Amino acid sequence: MRRTLKIGSAEAVVDTMGGELISYMNHGREYVWTGDKEYWNGHAPVLFPFVSAIRNNEVSFQDRRYTIAVKHGFARKSEFQLEECTDSKAVFELKANDTTLKMYPYDFTLTAVHEITEDGFTTTYQVTNNGSGDMQFCIGGHPGFTVDGSAEDYILKFEKPEDLDLYYTDSQSLFSDTYKIGKRLTGTEFTIDYSDYDVDAIIARDTKSQKVRLVKKSDGTGIEFDYTGFANIALWTPPGKKAPFFCLEPWNGLPAFVEAGDDFEDKPYRIVLSAGKTYTVGYKVNVIYRL
Repeated sequence: MRRTLKIGSAEAVVDTMGGELISYMNHGREYVWTGDKEYWNGHAPVLFPFVSAIRNNEVSFQDRRYTIAVKHGFARKSEFQLEECTDSKAVFELKANDTTLKMYPYDFTLTAVHEITEDGFTTTYQVTNNGSGDMQFCIGGHPGFTVDGSAEDYILKFEKPEDLDLYYTDSQSLFSDTYKIGKRLTGTEFTIDYSDYDVDAIIARDTKSQKVRLVKKSDGTGIEFDYTGFANIALWTPPGKKAPFFCLEPWNGLPAFVEAGDDFEDKPYRIVLSAGKTYTVGYKVNVIYRL
């Protein structure tokens, strides 16, 4: 089920499938990827209870093995309940159920809140542990942003100077500390070259920045992306397609390591949440108009 949000010159569409914001238009321009299957049928999914991939679709929680045969976790393929909807805000909720418990052993509530303004939108995730013991998870976002023409006409501008190795994920979306691309993130700017994504995503770990701009080189228009609260950011556009969109993916988590085992307890950046507690994180998008 889809609903439309509208405030001033901004209009958005949200969907109970995945609890997702699937469109944000401002002054008639679409900023969120349209989901064209020729390139990628996603928009801005929530990644839960893990990001990217687990090895052979299997993972162990507390010495018991589970199968999760969905990349980026099951939440993005789950039907959420619409708990609240106003002109500018939608609140979606996914609770543990018989289906999720076969894949993931925790009693949880995952809430996705989308709120639009005339200058952008905010997506907030809340995870509540309804069980009697600790629960563990990773979480992330995967918003795709439309570009005017080619993504190579755009540049990434980080808020703080960086000096980081960049890593790629392999064809199975797995990770290794040896998977370094031939470029580093140095200073505040990073150019977009489609060839850098010929295998899969690029990951920047532990950035000093918590904001990055995706802007057109010719006029500075685009978006500012605030990912405060996330340790890592992944960059992605589908391999070999020269797609007219670019993804900025804030992650608290990493893909499964090629060299490591399958215990979830070994995953870097995992979150351990005590019984009865709620964890909140999210991202904010601001539109940058023609200067």
